[in-house]
Formats: sequence, structure tokens, C-alpha cells
Amino acid sequence: IAKTADIAKQIARGNYAIRFEGQTKTKELDDLVLAINHLAGALFEQEQLRKQLAIDVAHELRTPLATLGMHLEAMIEGVWQPTPERLTGCYEEIERLTGLIADLERLTAIESDTLKLRKAPVNLLDMAQTVASHFEMEIKKKGLAVSVAGDPVYVCADRDRISQVVTNLLSNAVKYTRENGNIRITVKDAGANGVMEVEDDGIGIPRQELALIFERFYRTDKSRNRETGGAGIGLAIVKSIVTAHGGTVEAESRLERGSRFTVRLPKR
Repeated sequence: IAKTADIAKQIARGNYAIRFEGQTKTKELDDLVLAINHLAGALFEQEQLRKQLAIDVAHELRTPLATLGMHLEAMIEGVWQPTPERLTGCYEEIERLTGLIADLERLTAIESDTLKLRKAPVNLLDMAQTVASHFEMEIKKKGLAVSVAGDPVYVCADRDRISQVVTNLLSNAVKYTRENGNIRITVKDAGANGVMEVEDDGIGIPRQELALIFERFYRTDKSRNRETGGAGIGLAIVKSIVTAHGGTVEAESRLERGSRFTVRLPKR
């Protein structure tokens, strides 16, 4: 007990690598040791995520700011003429920064304890059809075949928040599905829950990365190209919204075969 207490004090000081080794031969004490070790492991993981978050935010801000700074400096020094095309490029970088900040604000609001969900009956099938219609231009441009099928299923949810979930999932499907590919949205009744599946036959996700895709700023695109990979916040927002509704979201994928995201939301 004294050793466990000492370990707990060290954990409180920030030493998350420490563990209680061995067995006590007493069930209750073994349970206590297991809980302390689990706590240390969880805090270590959270500390790593916080550090990675700082690195990722810095990276996401650095690239557009550096580009914007170079362009403006060249125009101020007379190396470049401030043409409409170059000013448009600067404006686009500002738009990227604004979009990133908006994404972070949205995620923070969703994860806040003060988030208030305006719940009402929401028809998932109708929601899916409405959101799909918003992507008509992108779908037509890539020659995608998008289908929405299933039965009308009502869940108790915040319409705007769930619309954001469907939008983010469909946006990813459109983005990562090759030209002339297929996307299927299916709505199902699963007893106490309504289920929506968004499935594509796109590039897929490596198996070892599936557990990480809902983390902030995580992208399977290692080049970190925001043109193709976004900021890596969309799926974090999806998970936070679904969790706030008491639901779950899961991902299945096979590299080069496609992905399927399954959202389950309680009806009440």
C-alpha cells in the first residue's frame, strides 16, 4: 500500500512512465495496483496527445503563414507586382487559416461541457438524401455513383449537428473515392438505435491506422497536403458529435478496397 501511494504521488508530479511491478497475492491490492498502472498509462497517452496536438497546430499554422508572408514580402519589396492573381493567392491562404480556426472552434464547442443539443425527431434517411444533394457538383465532376437507401428511421438528435456528421463523412468519401467510383449510404433500424452507414470503394485506410483516424489532426496523407487531406479535424468532430448524442461511430477499411463508417444513434 505504501509503495502504491508513493507511485500515485509520482504520477501526480508528472512521472507517467512509472509502474507497479509484480503481484501482491491479495486480490483487492492487485486490483488497486492494476488501476494505478492503468491510470499512469492513460495519463501518459493523454500527455503524448497534448504534445502532438501542439506540434500539429504549429505545423498547420506555419505553412499558410509562411506562404502568405513570402508573397506579401515579395510584393512590398517590388519583386512581384500585386496582381489580382497573387492577391487571390494570399486571400486563399487567409481562408485556409480561417477555416482551420473555425474547425478548432467547432470541435472545442462540441467537446465543451456546456454544449447544448437541441434535440428533436430527425429522419436519418431524409437527412442523408438532403446532404447528398449538396454534393451534386463534386459528385458529377468525379463521375461518382452515389446511392441513398434504407427505411425512414427517426432518432432524437440535434438536426444541425447530425447534418455536420453526415456532411463530414460524405465529404471524405467523395474526396477519397477515385473517379467513376461508388458511394453507398444506407439507413437501418436497429431496435433502440438508428444506424447510418457511409461506404465507398475508394483508396481505403491502412489497418494499423484505423484506431487513430478519429484523433485531431490525424491524416493518413503523410504529405500533410491540405488540398487533398484537409486539416484532419473532420472525423474528430464526427466522433465528438456522435458521442455527445450517446451514440457510437466505427470505421472499417481495406487498403485500396474502400471504407465503411457506421454511425449508431439512440432513438430516444
